Amino acid sequence: MEYFPRIIHEARASPPASRMRESLPPGAAPAAGDRRVPSGYPWLRLLRPHHWLKNLFLAVPLLTAQAWSRPGAVAGLALGFLAFSLVASASYVLNDLADVAHDREHAVKRHRPLAAGLIGTGPALAVAALLALAGLAAAWEVGGSFLATLLVYAALTTLYTRRLKRIALLDVLALAALWTLRLVAGAAAIHVELSVWLLSFGAFLFLSLSLVKRCAELAAAAGEPSRRLPGRGYERRDLAALQAFGVATGVVSVLVLAMFVDSTAAQLRYPHHERLWLACPAIWYWLGRVWLETARGAMHHDPVVFSLRDRPSWAAFATVAAVWAAALSPL
Repeated sequence: MEYFPRIIHEARASPPASRMRESLPPGAAPAAGDRRVPSGYPWLRLLRPHHWLKNLFLAVPLLTAQAWSRPGAVAGLALGFLAFSLVASASYVLNDLADVAHDREHAVKRHRPLAAGLIGTGPALAVAALLALAGLAAAWEVGGSFLATLLVYAALTTLYTRRLKRIALLDVLALAALWTLRLVAGAAAIHVELSVWLLSFGAFLFLSLSLVKRCAELAAAAGEPSRRLPGRGYERRDLAALQAFGVATGVVSVLVLAMFVDSTAAQLRYPHHERLWLACPAIWYWLGRVWLETARGAMHHDPVVFSLRDRPSWAAFATVAAVWAAALSPL
């Protein structure tokens, strides 16, 4: 019960950037990122609607199970997407409230609306509550299994924000679990059984991407090797070990896909299952590029955002889509 009072206290513990701007001497220019912005823009940055694209992963079970002709599947998936997106935005608000003190020490995150003082704690909490309630109501319409999955997602998000994000390795396992729950929710929304192959592939892939996120933060951190990353359980000297873990789990995800190609499940679902082999080098290339950019210190703190802005990544995704379609083709 002390969770919300605690994050409110942390949000008010240090002066926001807006107060610091008031103390600038006459004629001094504000720092980059402190420019005036349209009144609605801070709310868009706080709720992160562009991150709703991540919830498109709910549609993966629909595609892999080839269930697009199932009655009500597309409508249920669309409503499930809305439910997940609303709850995700609510979780972003709570995460920023809990992290506001650490964000004000970060070179980039100090410009977030709460850390910069552009949005107050009270309005942020009120909007988060409304979004969460609306999301749960939409999930109820999708079905009991979907609602249960979303509740687990919300509980794990809260646990991650409150505690797990500060514990080394458990934090990336929690992030990977949150991604994997999208696959579970997608299967629940269309009432199909989630493939063990898809679950295994997704879990290792998402774990690799979660480790990218931490490695990017460590690479951008300044200070001594023993300096701990603010609000996290890592020191700068942990970077090499995390990179090794991340590359290994990424390779395992490709290995799982390669094993699936020759499985009975693939032979039953795809007329030309052997063509799926071509997806393996495409995914390996994309993951290799992500990790190479991370090692060079050029990775965005969110690898999904990086990939959506990266043309070679889009080429890899297009290749995977073409291979999947070719495997489904009767010709």
